[in-house]
Amino acid sequence: MPLTVKTLVTAKEHNKFKVSSYEAPALGAYDILIKMKACGLCHSDMMYHEKLPENIVLGHEPVGIVEQLGSEVTKFQKGELVGFAFLKKSCLDCSQCNSGNDFVCPKRVTFPRGNNNGFADAAVVDSRFAYKIPKGLSAKDAAPLMCAGVTVFSSLVQSGVTPIGRVAIVGIGGLGHLALQFARAWGCHVTAISTSPDKKDEALSFGAHEYISSRDFGDFGTREEDKFDVIFNTVSAVLDWDKYLGFLKPNGKFMLIGVPDAAVEIKHTLRVIFEQLAFVGTFQAGRLLTQQMLEFAARHNIKPMIEEFPFSVEGAEAAFERCESNKMRYRGVLVFDD
Repeated sequence: MPLTVKTLVTAKEHNKFKVSSYEAPALGAYDILIKMKACGLCHSDMMYHEKLPENIVLGHEPVGIVEQLGSEVTKFQKGELVGFAFLKKSCLDCSQCNSGNDFVCPKRVTFPRGNNNGFADAAVVDSRFAYKIPKGLSAKDAAPLMCAGVTVFSSLVQSGVTPIGRVAIVGIGGLGHLALQFARAWGCHVTAISTSPDKKDEALSFGAHEYISSRDFGDFGTREEDKFDVIFNTVSAVLDWDKYLGFLKPNGKFMLIGVPDAAVEIKHTLRVIFEQLAFVGTFQAGRLLTQQMLEFAARHNIKPMIEEFPFSVEGAEAAFERCESNKMRYRGVLVFDD
């Protein structure tokens, strides 16, 4: 008997939604049917609402229970808690896929294509691109890790920083508060940098060893002991790029996670050359690193600070409004009725 999936789809109006539905496809050999328990809200969802036509199912941080299995599925069992994420498919046979970099596969399929996304009470997904949620993580806590968590974890791994490294996290928001926790668990000395003095105590509670206000750096950075091996920038704003590059040690890296809303301009290029600095873009991760991130988070009790909203038109619109006004502390999650 065909399954009707209830969804929240984008409406024409800014940050508005409406109820819709579709008939779930029959399961392919590697597919699973997931009954949704929670789905996180990401700034990318807001971007796609603004840029794409109406009737799009958003949500790429979904977590739910396996209800049905395709004939070739062996990695999951019915009743298990699983999540899926931004990457929905890849060719599984190119040099990128074979080296664990399937997220940059030239034939990859990513959110929101297919519309079988998280703002729905169920979804049929390829089990090879779904992830087992370890014990110790609830659905609502695991949901934001499927995008925000793997984004910062991937950047941490890609940076190559060691447990004895000094790192800075720029921005204490949806990404930054998780980056603080991952970096602290990694073993690094962690500095939080923010424009918001009222976030100092929270930053320290998330794992920062120290807090610096970017409104007044004073003489910070003039001493060698101040400097960082890696700076992780999680804010979507234009920074004084040269100032921040000046906070790096020789061979240091600036990891660009947040998307600036204007061009990046670096004036002191000789410093970049002579000190062998790296300015690196980073975004998401492939399947192996996503599962490793979940296991690392469970092992170190890394969880997002969340605000819960019901899976309804009113709930989604309230979450979007709170996120757009920068009042969210720090990730919004749509929670589904049992």
